[in-house]
Amino acid sequence: MKEDTMASRLAAFRPIVAELGTALTTFQQSESRFRVLKTPQDPSILKHSDEAPKTLFILDSSFNPPSIAHQAIAQSALRKTTCKEFTGSYRLLLLFATMNADKAPSAASFDQRLALMSIFAGDLLESLKQNSHEYHAVPVDIGVTTVPYYTDKSAAIENEGQTWYPGKPKHIHLVGFDTLTRFFAAKYYQKFDPPFSALNPYSDAGHRLRVTLRPDEQYGDVDTQKAFLQKLADGEMDKDGANRKWASQVGLVPPNPRAGVSSTKIRKAAKAQNWNEVEQLTMPTVAGWVRSEKLYDEDDKGAKMA
Repeated sequence: MKEDTMASRLAAFRPIVAELGTALTTFQQSESRFRVLKTPQDPSILKHSDEAPKTLFILDSSFNPPSIAHQAIAQSALRKTTCKEFTGSYRLLLLFATMNADKAPSAASFDQRLALMSIFAGDLLESLKQNSHEYHAVPVDIGVTTVPYYTDKSAAIENEGQTWYPGKPKHIHLVGFDTLTRFFAAKYYQKFDPPFSALNPYSDAGHRLRVTLRPDEQYGDVDTQKAFLQKLADGEMDKDGANRKWASQVGLVPPNPRAGVSSTKIRKAAKAQNWNEVEQLTMPTVAGWVRSEKLYDEDDKGAKMA
C-alpha cells in the first residue's frame, strides 16, 4: 500500500479510539455481559447487514494485536466450500473479553484493542472481497463481554444479543487447539458437579467449536492432537460428566502455517522496531497502526499477555 494511502486510512481510524473508548466505558458501567460496540460498514455488504444470521462465527481473542493467524482462521471458516457445512446466512463476531481466565491485561489499552479489531475487520473484509470467488464477505461485528469462559460467553450472547442476533443463531467458535484443551479442562468448572455439566447448555443449543490444529512442542503433532478429541469420543472424560456425543460438535481443521503466528512475536518485533517482520505477521493497516501509535514501545519483556 502506498505511503500516502496508508496515512489517509490511519487518519480515518483515529477518531475511532475515543468513540470505542466511550462505548466501552458505557458498557462497563452497565450490568450487561455482552454488547456489540461497532459494525464496520462496507457498502458492498450493507444489503446483508440487517439480515438475521443463522450461523454466527465467533473469533474470540485478546487481539493484542490481531495477526495473520486471526486472518487465516476467519478466512478458513468463510470459505464458500466450508460454509456449506453450516446454515446460512452468516455473520462474524470479533469478541474481546474484558476479563480473561488465564491472562492479566497488559500492553495495548482496551480502547486501542478495540480500535485494532475495527482496523483488522476492515483489512479482513478487503481481503475477502478481493477473493470473492473463494470467500463469503459477511458483516463483521466488534463485540465485548465481561465473562471469561466460552460457555458463559455464548449464554450472554444468547440472552443479551437479541438486538444484533435475533433468532438465536448457532455459534461456531473459531479457535486453536490450545483453546480446545482449555474448553475440556475440568479445573475451569469446579463450581459444577460434575464439572462438565457446565457444558450442557452449550451443547444442547447446538453450538460448535471449529478447531485449527497447531502442532508444536507443547501440544504435540497432529496425531497427538486428534487423539485428545478421541479421548472425549471414547468416554475417557465421562468421569467428569462429559458426553461422548460432544465430539461430533467439534470440527478439526488441518494446520495452517499462518495460524501459528503469535501476537507475542508481533509485539517483540514492534518493540525492536523490526517493521518488515511486523508487516509480514499482521495485516497492512494493523501494522501501520501499531507503528504510528507506538503501541508496544513499553512491552520490553515480550511476555505472553492478554
